[in-house]
Amino acid sequence: MEPSERWSIRVDDGVIVVELPHGTGLSPSDGERLLDRWQTLVADRRVHAAVLVVRTTRPCSDAGRRTLRRTARAAADRGVTRFAVAAERPKRQYLERTMDVEGIDPEPFNDAAAAVRWAKCPPEPAVSAVSE
Repeated sequence: MEPSERWSIRVDDGVIVVELPHGTGLSPSDGERLLDRWQTLVADRRVHAAVLVVRTTRPCSDAGRRTLRRTARAAADRGVTRFAVAAERPKRQYLERTMDVEGIDPEPFNDAAAAVRWAKCPPEPAVSAVSE
């Protein structure tokens, strides 16, 4: 885990997990450090899913919104297909709208552990309704 005063980030069985604890606010420099660490972890490891855990109720700063969109875009560009957001409902809905990146359809969760369990499960293969 690479902790900061304001956030932590780790890779757990192919899932990159970012946690923003109570009271977290991201300055532009915090956002850049988080994005740099995110990109390094995604590039260095086989990451197939991402989980964003937000425990803070503070309003999202401009730097926080930019960081969220940029990390989601970087995840999609690297082939991350599963993205979960764990937070209280109003904050989670706000983050999902803020993310709005093509190729990322965040799965909502109230509980961080449930989000990580979901992210670790491989997506189910598509089943064709066509028979021969």
